[in-house]
Amino acid sequence: MSKEKQVHILIGCADARDLSQVQLDAVRIVTEQYQKKDIEIEYHVVRAAGSFVTPDVVMDIKRTIEQAERNVVDLTPLKYFIHIQTHAHLTEDSNDDYVSHVHDLHVVPNSPLNCGMLHASTVGVEIEQMIVEEKPVLQLAGRKVTIDNDTKIKELLHYHYAYDGYLAGDWIFSIDLLRTHPRHQRTLLEKAIAGDSELKILDLKITCGIMDYSIHSLIRVDDGDPAVPFWDDVQKYIREHSENERTRQDLLIAQSQKQKPLAGLLCMTDPRQSSRLHAAEYYLKLKGIKSSGQYMPNTVFNMSGSSFDIPSTPFGPYVIAGFFYAVKHLGLTDQMVMGYDKEQTNRILMKIKNDPIMNMIVEKFNVNLIPVNHVEVQHP
Repeated sequence: MSKEKQVHILIGCADARDLSQVQLDAVRIVTEQYQKKDIEIEYHVVRAAGSFVTPDVVMDIKRTIEQAERNVVDLTPLKYFIHIQTHAHLTEDSNDDYVSHVHDLHVVPNSPLNCGMLHASTVGVEIEQMIVEEKPVLQLAGRKVTIDNDTKIKELLHYHYAYDGYLAGDWIFSIDLLRTHPRHQRTLLEKAIAGDSELKILDLKITCGIMDYSIHSLIRVDDGDPAVPFWDDVQKYIREHSENERTRQDLLIAQSQKQKPLAGLLCMTDPRQSSRLHAAEYYLKLKGIKSSGQYMPNTVFNMSGSSFDIPSTPFGPYVIAGFFYAVKHLGLTDQMVMGYDKEQTNRILMKIKNDPIMNMIVEKFNVNLIPVNHVEVQHP
């Protein structure tokens, strides 16, 4: 029996540059180090454009925790940690210490390395325009309604997405200030936890930080409180290896270039159920592109959720915004759909079909949904 088990949940952006081989290695190596100390690590990644803590993301956290609780087989103490991470291009005069303050950080204006969800409201306007132009006829409260104006879109959001309000600038809105965004999302999460009787008693520890793509390292903007040794050790490994290899490793240089992924990926939050690395390898092989065997940044624009395999529930606002952005602006009409097995993959495909806006995006842009599953890719 382990001394304790830690469940770590990263809330990160869908950006294709938001993962590198160094980061994968860091989590794997530090996890192994902690196992030697009799501390078991379970790691999950929730990815949505902009790292917004929306109700669907809170539900992802809750479902992940519920599953961990159900898997308890002995009396090993369970501890939970949530890490909110956004990304930006910070100026050279910014304080790039691991723990810094927002007033010592400055964002390079209009840099392609900054999060695309600085313009999320504009993406929302484009989605509204698409809906009005497509004029879908949908069943709303038992009657057929042609969605051809803003008021009808409000009806659509109310009935299918349980949201009372407009789409652009309301359901989907831009990041206000990139430097303070992770702290604001932490506050939203803390408020959601405080209002949930099940989550409130778990003593969830939350960190928040900015991944600076120009130095390939995370900067915590929470005063380093709470101290989370596992997460801090992972980030220390990334910093040490990124700094040492930055000038000679092409994969790290690629992470700081403009986002040009090859494909999109919709998958589950648990890496043991669907691996971004395996999906990328599968796509490269499918297209006859030679691979080095290492995960290359800028390969896959990835969104994940714990409820992606629940067909009757809708997607969240920033999954929809991210999917639209990926398809229209990044040209990613190839979208891999990855579950653990064929059945789970089929459930994710059904969810896309059942979601009115996601399905509309697929049909309008002729998106090629590529079913793939973890079992067959891992053991071809």
